[in-house]
Amino acid sequence: MKWVKTFFWMIIFFFAVFFSIQNREEVTLRFGLYPILASPWFERQIPLFLALLGSLFLGVLIGGLNETYGRYQLKKTLRQNRKTIEKLELEIDALRGPLVEPPSLAKKEA
Repeated sequence: MKWVKTFFWMIIFFFAVFFSIQNREEVTLRFGLYPILASPWFERQIPLFLALLGSLFLGVLIGGLNETYGRYQLKKTLRQNRKTIEKLELEIDALRGPLVEPPSLAKKEA
């Protein structure tokens, strides 16, 4: 199974290399408050593939962080629910009192 995963990542890598070779044109990235200020805070020329792959990586990173936070919240809720269950089970045991054996039919017949 490990070789299938390795093969999958090799294919992804080769597609990324082919994509990068075919999209080397320069694009200008600008960042600033355009409607308010005319001059951008940041302006840089980078290859198109870097802009696309960088935004893809950033999206995967943000999604991964969101998933990690969701898992943390679920684990926290699970811990709270387990503590509540244990507390309620102890309360049930306390309300039942000492266990009394019910009479059996075998003892009555003898």
